[in-house]
Amino acid sequence: MGINPNQRFYVSPQQNTRRGFFPTQFFSALGQYLKTRFRQLGIFAYAGVEVLMNIASGSKAWTVQRMFWGRSSLYRTSFHVVISVVTIVAVLSGITARLNISAASSQGLDINSGIIGRQDIFSQSGTAESLAVLSGNEPDYPVFRHVVQSGETLSEIADLYKIKTSTIKWGNNMSSDSIRPGQVLRIPGIDGAMVKVKKGDTLESIAKKNKGNVADIIDLNQNVLGLKNPVLVEGMELFIPGGEIPLPPPVVIARNPGTVYSSGPSAGINVPPGTFINPLSNCPGYVYIRGYKISHRGVDLAKNGGCWINAAGKGRVIKASWGGAGEGFHVVIDHGNGLWTRYYHGSGRFAVKLGDTVNAGQSIMYMGCSGNCTGTHLHFEVVINRNRVNPENYVRVR
Repeated sequence: MGINPNQRFYVSPQQNTRRGFFPTQFFSALGQYLKTRFRQLGIFAYAGVEVLMNIASGSKAWTVQRMFWGRSSLYRTSFHVVISVVTIVAVLSGITARLNISAASSQGLDINSGIIGRQDIFSQSGTAESLAVLSGNEPDYPVFRHVVQSGETLSEIADLYKIKTSTIKWGNNMSSDSIRPGQVLRIPGIDGAMVKVKKGDTLESIAKKNKGNVADIIDLNQNVLGLKNPVLVEGMELFIPGGEIPLPPPVVIARNPGTVYSSGPSAGINVPPGTFINPLSNCPGYVYIRGYKISHRGVDLAKNGGCWINAAGKGRVIKASWGGAGEGFHVVIDHGNGLWTRYYHGSGRFAVKLGDTVNAGQSIMYMGCSGNCTGTHLHFEVVINRNRVNPENYVRVR
């Protein structure tokens, strides 16, 4: 094939400018390039975020697994570090607020307040001691010391530390919810029960009795138990995570007519001797503190630390709950023929419930100081045809 002599293979720059303006083509191409690169970067960034999220999720699951129930050194170390930092910040902030530290002061320190522990930046219901771990080298679970302030209740303190009131009571050998200002309470950082080892106890028997787990008991009590060879010693105190101290079984005492004083005026009803027995017949050491009169229709019997209150006679429980008229936690028993007995100011620990049938001497409620009360005691009443009579006409209580 021949070449056309008129065909041109070279185009001069002057002729090429007629087809388009060069800067426009450049920026158009640059825009396409940048668009492609940003799209690639976006894809890479999205993939990177997915990878990081997966790593974070796996780390979180691993951390939670390690920290669950506080059964590892990671939990203890992390918790102690956090508590230490919070305590240092709280203490330093309180010191600077109280002592007014100033670089310009020629004396260096200017004491403006003699009150320690009430001006911290952290609002709390105790003192700064409430945030301090007693000792990082003793138990393998967090333990706090709380100084009771005026007006505080046991339930408020339990809410502050996010634990049950029973945990605080078991941790301080308390038989009631009664506390006093200035009292120092030992507060476990997790729910559970403090128990003392008795002769013949084993880890298995303690765990079974207190609804615990042997592995957990060993792990959280390494300060007193050896990890490889845990040995129990009588009198040793163990913490049972998640455990409970069972209520003592009701004690049934045979009716003893010798404890009956004598029958008296009964609004037309004959109450034979032996109908009622002393409700504190198995509570040695109680004290008679107040008797029956017009302004006080019953007798008050007190025992430091409380004790189990018994039914004064056979009957049916018609109340076992809180009373809003000053009774506090209380029990009322219907003995038939218009005879009732009433038991006020319990601790909230009941051995009976509404509708139960009880025998004389059977435990019904633990003594406390609830309702209109100034100290741990039992207010005991005898009611005949809805009239409150002197209980000492029917039962010897002193």
